[in-house]
Parts: sequence; structure tokens; C-alpha cells
Amino acid sequence: MTALGVLAVVHLVEAITRRLGVLGRVGMFVNGIGYAALAWTAGRLLLHLGQSGSLQKAGVSWLLGESWGAAVIEAVGVAVIAGGLWELFQGVAARLPFRRDLLPRHLGRVLAAVSRFGLVVRGLVLAVLGYFLVMAAEEADPARAQTMGGTLRALSHTTLGPLFTVAVAAGLMAYGVYMWTLMLLKRRV
Repeated sequence: MTALGVLAVVHLVEAITRRLGVLGRVGMFVNGIGYAALAWTAGRLLLHLGQSGSLQKAGVSWLLGESWGAAVIEAVGVAVIAGGLWELFQGVAARLPFRRDLLPRHLGRVLAAVSRFGLVVRGLVLAVLGYFLVMAAEEADPARAQTMGGTLRALSHTTLGPLFTVAVAAGLMAYGVYMWTLMLLKRRV
């Protein structure tokens, strides 16, 4: 929980202070908000706090009550879809920003394959999450908006069956391996 909070702060500070383009700053800001939401969720789980209604769905309900809210939710949904497709592309195209030259050849290949799989799966999950946001905005139905857990639950109930659920879970674990690899071997520019 603390590590996620620290990551959120680091990404938000980098969004403000680091020399990045507009898209880089927006990406760092979105990452910071995402890590803050994960830290909040982890804290609630750790402290066994009930959900008493979802904070996210309450926010979506409030936004849909505003005249401009549906447009904001739809724009966020499209941005989440774009981010998911970007991660999916990075995985398929093997655009990995870590230094494999620092590792033995075999280990570098294994970590690259695991990282690519993780990026593809996380990209898919994010694209589906964005789709749910767009649908919530278009139908003006806050119940259509899903959290990450709701998206995973929806994916587990597809006709692809339990093997697909196992593949998604393995992919998200692979994404965790990618994040650790990235942390340890990221190229410094």
C-alpha cells in the first residue's frame, strides 16, 4: 500500500517537474492517479473497510448529472482505450524500454517474452475498461462503468471460459514481472 502511494506521488511529481512533452506529462499524471487509486483500494482491503457503494460509480453518477459530464467520461474512456491499445502495441511490437544487454542472453529473452505477454494482456484489460466507460457515457448509465475488478469479472464471464480467465490472470502477473524488470533495468535518458 505504501509503495503504491509512493509510486503515485513520484509519478505526479514527475508529471509536473520532468521535461516531457504534453502527452508524456498527461501519461505520468494518469499513471499517478491510477497508482493513487490502487493504493486507496489496497488500504481499504487491508483495513477491511466496506464498499458502501463504489466511489467510482458515485463519481460517474455525479458526472452524468452534469451537462458536460457524459463528454468528460467518454473522453476519459477513449483515452483509456488508447492507452490500452498503446500497451498492446508495445507488447506485440516488442518495444521494451529496459536494457537486455545487462542480462545473460537467455534471461533477457525470457524476461522480454514475459514482459510482452504482460503488456498485451494489460492493454486488452485497459481497452475493455475504457469501453465500459464509453458505454456508460453513451447510455448515461453509471452502472455500465466498471472498476478494474469489475472489468476482470466481466472478462471472466465471457464465452471464452475459464482458460481465458487463467490467461488474463497470468498476463497480469507477467505485467508485474515487467514492472519489476523495468524498475531494475530501465534505460536512463
